[in-house]
Amino acid sequence: MRRRLLDLCLLAYPREVRARDREHLRDLAMDLADDHGTVREALGLLRGGLTERRRRGRTRRAVIAVAAGTALALGGLTWTATAQGGRVEEDLFSCAGPCADTEAEVASRVRDGWTCTERRDPDAVSWRCTRD
Repeated sequence: MRRRLLDLCLLAYPREVRARDREHLRDLAMDLADDHGTVREALGLLRGGLTERRRRGRTRRAVIAVAAGTALALGGLTWTATAQGGRVEEDLFSCAGPCADTEAEVASRVRDGWTCTERRDPDAVSWRCTRD
């Protein structure tokens, strides 16, 4: 999951940079994610890609790449956290617009014994699902 997320965030970079440096950037982000977290590294790739596109004068597609990458970072990232001496798994989901796929995934978690809480904002819905 982490590798796919970071690969998708690399889409923020221009095609030439991805062709030349994709594996180096992804491998570095994966190494750093072990210490700093996957979300931080995914957002770092998005920010770096935007900066590179701005430098080259190609920002129109970058907006789409950032929106897609951010939705993935917030919607499908799973990680394990340590809480009060025990292991707690936590999944975060988010969507803006049609949410049928995301709602189905959250419902699947509930059926599997997860506890999910929903938060509605004016333009998005998010869920936090945990399992002890």
